[in-house]
Amino acid sequence: MDYEAFAAFYDRFFGDFLEDLPFYQGYAERAGSPLLEVGCGTGRLTVPLAEAGFQITGLDASAAMLTRARARAERTGVSDRITWIHQDATRGIPGGPYVMAFIPLNTFLHFDSVEAQRAVLQHLRRVLEPGGLLLMDCLNPDAALLEESGQLFLRSWQEDAESGKILLWFEARRVDAAAQRLEVMFLVEEREPNGTWRRWAFPSRMRFVWPGELRLLLESCGFTIEAMFGAYDLTPYREDSPQMLVVARRIH
Repeated sequence: MDYEAFAAFYDRFFGDFLEDLPFYQGYAERAGSPLLEVGCGTGRLTVPLAEAGFQITGLDASAAMLTRARARAERTGVSDRITWIHQDATRGIPGGPYVMAFIPLNTFLHFDSVEAQRAVLQHLRRVLEPGGLLLMDCLNPDAALLEESGQLFLRSWQEDAESGKILLWFEARRVDAAAQRLEVMFLVEEREPNGTWRRWAFPSRMRFVWPGELRLLLESCGFTIEAMFGAYDLTPYREDSPQMLVVARRIH
């Protein structure tokens, strides 16, 4: 995906989503500081965790996303608690040792090959302290996901009563189960008050992982899974769970 261009829309669609914050903050309160967020985007989680008193590093491969994240931190007054790093996590992760790292909202799946996913986990093991926690949020590749292939969904409808603008977000998915590939097309359409429309298309590709494969991948990179949940309320993972929330620990 062209994250440099998508950054302008990210907060309009995801900026208010904080359903996952208690999950990460709960474990952070057990672990302490410093924390590491891989794929921090515009600081949606980074800034609230800094507000809660944690020292945290936010890493992202998009300069445009980080520009917005820094501005958010400055507005909130927590810039002194955050270190921002512009870096592709497959090429290395600076800093550490961290007591906890986390990869939210399917970010791990955007590393779209086995080699890339393994590289990220290996870099994370190097920067986590012995016994350090790793939390990951991945979609669950259940039968419902496979049935969505070729369908178009309206994900968001936003209307500004004052300006008269309408913003629509569509999502189309194509699933290749054999290759474990999920190709997603984000379509954004904005109607101006004069009735004209502007359109943007943001193609994205993810490599989803099966539960057993994820366990083996983590174990081969020096982690052991302590828990797996199926939703942010910490209900146990099941075959039809919407997510795979993994809590792993670096092996000594």
